[in-house]
Amino acid sequence: MTSWPGPLVAPTATLAPHEIARYARTISLSGVGTQGQRRLKSARVCVVGAGGLGGPVLQYLVGAGVGHITVVDDDVVEVRNLQRQTLYGHASIGHKKADAAVARLRDLNDLITLSAVSRRVTAESAADIFAGHDLVVDAVDNLPTRLVTADACQALDLPFVWGAVQSVNGQVSVFWERLGLGLRDLFPRPPAEMPRLDDVGVLGPMTGWVGSVMATECLKVIMGIGEPLVGRVMYIDTLGARVSELPLKGRGPQ
Repeated sequence: MTSWPGPLVAPTATLAPHEIARYARTISLSGVGTQGQRRLKSARVCVVGAGGLGGPVLQYLVGAGVGHITVVDDDVVEVRNLQRQTLYGHASIGHKKADAAVARLRDLNDLITLSAVSRRVTAESAADIFAGHDLVVDAVDNLPTRLVTADACQALDLPFVWGAVQSVNGQVSVFWERLGLGLRDLFPRPPAEMPRLDDVGVLGPMTGWVGSVMATECLKVIMGIGEPLVGRVMYIDTLGARVSELPLKGRGPQ
């Protein structure tokens, strides 16, 4: 297993008393303390996709006090989204997801900075969107955008947390080309076509489960605690209530 090199960001200068009070349950964790919380405050995270996976990721990163979060999604909220995308309500239907998400998230925590980007991540736009961030979260639902995200992160030397769901199963991993591990190691020969959620469906609560794991990996990576899912793919079988692990062989530190 490839080991994580340590905390991703330096701790910010200080925490105000009201921040210490708000994040007390995180600060009291063994190995975290005020320094870990200061690292979260320093971090700049870009979340690509504000749907079934991106919603819980965003809510937990916001709740944890990640200092700057960029929400990237070029889609609008539809009624069929509400079955699993609990960040939105009926009043959000027809609105841009990035804008609706940021409006809701600001109500959850007004101590952090949130930005909405209603653009599609493409080979042309990715570098501009990701620049200035410390970590990227891949929470989209299509392989072409995932591969574009992975390639841009490789070019910018950015780690990224990846999650995917289909029907009743989910997967999570962490990639960083610096460690010789990228999404293309998992998909050396990308399939020409992937099943669409419209065809195979998705169990709503599972997206919350997978998204929560993704958010946890983000916090671990930023603070340098625990063992991030680098060199491993977590496989979640919802109906079987089982979690297993697939080792991923990388190419070694780059």
